[in-house]
Amino acid sequence: MTSLHSPLPVRLRKLGVYGVSLVAGLSAAWAVHEHIQSREAELARQAQVPTQERVVVAVDLPAGKPLGIDDLALREVPLAWLPAHSFGAEAVDEVLGRKLATDLKQGEILQPTHIAATEQPAPSERVQPGRRALALTVGEIDAATGVLRTGDLIDLFVSFAHHGQRITSPLATGVRVLAMENGPDPRALITLDVSEKDAIKLVAARQAGRMTAVLRHRQDAVVAGNAEPKDLAAWMGLERPHEVQRRHVPVLYGDRVDSQNWVFESGSEGTGGRPASSGAGGRSTPAGDASKQEK
Repeated sequence: MTSLHSPLPVRLRKLGVYGVSLVAGLSAAWAVHEHIQSREAELARQAQVPTQERVVVAVDLPAGKPLGIDDLALREVPLAWLPAHSFGAEAVDEVLGRKLATDLKQGEILQPTHIAATEQPAPSERVQPGRRALALTVGEIDAATGVLRTGDLIDLFVSFAHHGQRITSPLATGVRVLAMENGPDPRALITLDVSEKDAIKLVAARQAGRMTAVLRHRQDAVVAGNAEPKDLAAWMGLERPHEVQRRHVPVLYGDRVDSQNWVFESGSEGTGGRPASSGAGGRSTPAGDASKQEK
């Protein structure tokens, strides 16, 4: 007879238990793996620092060295470490050729304070061939430091004593200001772009006269250098009090008028209205002598 209790169901039950345990184990392992991966991702996200690409020094550099392309590099720098001012990749061309103001170590972030200020060209380098750069003090040319600026055009006038009179004359026109020291000090220098001839005139005027600078418009083509030197009375159109005024007085010889006339100077110094010269040819005879000859 066949037994009612076959071993097959028992084995199936055992296999079912093993299968369930295996599935549960695999599920637990997968869950742990997913938890670990998510935790790693979270930690990586938390550890990630925002950065920005900045220009750094590739090698140790001394102060005064012009920056070359081999002296610089690009590096991702955390935003928290960035200085207030630095250079990005787009600014590399701006710093090439510039000189360093301080020593820098490899890897240091390049900053504007590390760059030496751009040197202004010397005034002599801005003067064209055949021209001269003449430095005068502001007090020597009566120039207002608050008005004049580098690049302005000025006219220069000189006043000087000549034969007991104060003469004013144009000295140079359209003179360009190369450099200007601002400030109230009358010893502040002003450098002018002049020709060699004007330079000599200005030096002479500085020694023997008083110069005045007058600001002019850049497009003003009026030339004042051909004006005639005059004193103040002449510029104002006034008659000089010592100016000689001459009149001709005919000399009578009996019943005729001599063609030779006395010329009297009125108001001239030392003459007192006396005859100064005679007319055309021959020796002049006073009217009193002529009446004696007639008698």
